[in-house]
Amino acid sequence: MRRTLVVATLLASSTLFLVQGARAEEGSLFREAVGGGGGVVASESPEAAEAGLEILDAGGNAVDAAVATTFAIGVAQPQSCGIGGGGFMVYRGADGEAAALDFRETAPRAITADAFQGDGIYTAYTGHKTVGVPGTVAGMQAALERYGSLGLDEAIAPAEGLAREGFEVPESLSESMGENAGRLELFPAASRQYLVNGGLPYEPGSVLVQKDLAGTLAAIAEEGPDAFYRGEISDRIVEDMQRAGEYPGDEGLLTKEDLAGYEAKWREPVRGEYRGHEVLGMPAPSSGGIAVVQMLNILEGYDLGKMGQSSADTLHTLAEAQKIAFADREEYVADPDFADVPAEEILAEDYAERRREDIDPNAAEDSYDPGDFGGRRGGSGGGDNPEGSTTHISVIDAEGNAVALTCTIEQSFGSGVVAPGTGFLLNNELTDFSDPGAANEPEPGKRPRSSMSPTIVVRDGEPVLVVGGSGGSQIIMGALHAVVNTVDHGQDLAHAVDAERLDAQFPPELILEDGRVSAVAESDLISRGHVVASEGEYSDVPLVQAAGVDPDTGERLAVTDPRSGPQASAAQDTTPAGLPHTGGVPFDGCLAISGSAPPC
Repeated sequence: MRRTLVVATLLASSTLFLVQGARAEEGSLFREAVGGGGGVVASESPEAAEAGLEILDAGGNAVDAAVATTFAIGVAQPQSCGIGGGGFMVYRGADGEAAALDFRETAPRAITADAFQGDGIYTAYTGHKTVGVPGTVAGMQAALERYGSLGLDEAIAPAEGLAREGFEVPESLSESMGENAGRLELFPAASRQYLVNGGLPYEPGSVLVQKDLAGTLAAIAEEGPDAFYRGEISDRIVEDMQRAGEYPGDEGLLTKEDLAGYEAKWREPVRGEYRGHEVLGMPAPSSGGIAVVQMLNILEGYDLGKMGQSSADTLHTLAEAQKIAFADREEYVADPDFADVPAEEILAEDYAERRREDIDPNAAEDSYDPGDFGGRRGGSGGGDNPEGSTTHISVIDAEGNAVALTCTIEQSFGSGVVAPGTGFLLNNELTDFSDPGAANEPEPGKRPRSSMSPTIVVRDGEPVLVVGGSGGSQIIMGALHAVVNTVDHGQDLAHAVDAERLDAQFPPELILEDGRVSAVAESDLISRGHVVASEGEYSDVPLVQAAGVDPDTGERLAVTDPRSGPQASAAQDTTPAGLPHTGGVPFDGCLAISGSAPPC
């Protein structure tokens, strides 16, 4: 089966605004989705998407492809994801079976509730003390064991080759290297790996070879997860932890026991119904699934389609629903193995009805009280690193199996720490904990609350939207907008991802991509009490990657958020004419990835 990966930007020029029944116009970076009758992989990285397609071509399923893409994106986009981090996966099989996999990092046994109080290098989200026990390797093995058809060694092979042979550094990675050079220079192994010529970033187009990472991946492929959690790799991590302490607050907490005791956990997905669609999301310790479904429950009482996509009425309603959901999120959501999370109560229909009554259609509220759920421990006391990076992968295979997987090392370049000889960055996820006394306070073995929002929306048995994103706590609204744009406003996948977004988690500020919102609608929002923080046409975050099945044609589609950069999603298909179908862009026999053949 032939495959294609398109890197292209299609410009659009629609300029019509309608005040009532307003519909989002195409942005200047809009591009069509790639698609076909086979499998699709949505990603920010062309190299990672190619790894996923290699697995699909070899007969692997959506889980196999998602695992291969995850390992590969840790090589090609090391600032966002990797085996030194963790994440979440939502799965829905073509037979309707659904599951949620939690491979979130855990706190070491030496953590204390006040670990991040006061001054220290951790206030810059940097250093050994911020590192949780990585979960990616255990998570990928768990996913393959339950739903995959290939071995871990086969899923790792494309990533190992990419690390060993190198790839051309994209502009996004070069920029991130430069922005984090000061942090990386604190740790010699990280500086040697990601900086050149006395602390400068790799130039775009230069080749990044990661021999230590290739060796680490080869060891995991040969020996399995034990190589990471109990073998030489864990020894090197712990040795580096024991050497830490050069900087204030840079205490290394991870031990061999912490690493050996890690387990990925299967959990029951958050489930919701929205206008005849089934919605599957990630449960706690992620707050994303609960918040998205809660907001949809509230929004179901409004005719958003009639209000209009870019109208002040719709934007105001979305903002107020978010404030309510985030009040409950801040108060109650934490690791369910340590806190009594009232998810059923938060997601109950009668609760949504009561909270809907709190929304004034003509006035914005600065804040809403959280719900009262019978004396559960609450109070978030902070958390939620605002510098969150992360990346998301959405996969649908030819049979209709779907995977939404978000992986992370927290902020860009994680803790900044690379244990010598390992070749990968360690996360700084422990900065997602809250203050002492909160439901989300640090505790040994606990998983910090997350905003990751892998989501699958199903209609008539087909996964019409498989979505997630990156961008810290703004991920949640990125996922919500994709659902609302698809279900309420009838948009195709590409337009649903391209359309303008808002975020109201810091009231009275309303973060708004207002470049495509009419002046009349924006003025209306201000008159209701919103303080609009203008983001222009596109914000830097959230970055949303999406796949779906066209309900009319059955075609599988995938799209990379135009905010992420060039199209990096990929489709697998052979059309009757013998040419892979790519969302309207003809295939010219060229795979537009560095090092691939035939050359472009």
